[in-house]
Amino acid sequence: MFSIIIPTLNNINYLKVCLDSLNKNSSLNNEILVHVSIGNDGTTDYLKQKKINYTFTDYNAGICEGVNKGAEKASTNYIVYAHDDMYFCPNWDFFLKKEIFLFSFNLLFIFS
Repeated sequence: MFSIIIPTLNNINYLKVCLDSLNKNSSLNNEILVHVSIGNDGTTDYLKQKKINYTFTDYNAGICEGVNKGAEKASTNYIVYAHDDMYFCPNWDFFLKKEIFLFSFNLLFIFS
């Protein structure tokens, strides 16, 4: 349903919590795409082990470039931009989908 784009810069411990919350609390079939900047903290090894798709730069690409690189790989019609230190609550995606279809949005921006 959603492509969740998560840029990260050497923040593996928070990223793990974020990804665990997505796996635990998502009720729909979502795509996770992480953009790794530098990643000398083991991030790419962790993502490979967990079979999570990612893009990579060996420099600090920043949030905007990281999100854009992830979005280029997205395969769904809805993109969710998340920070690597966010925690997703139970059924977050079910309720977001419900709101999207309730109002028949073709384009929706939600900020937190």
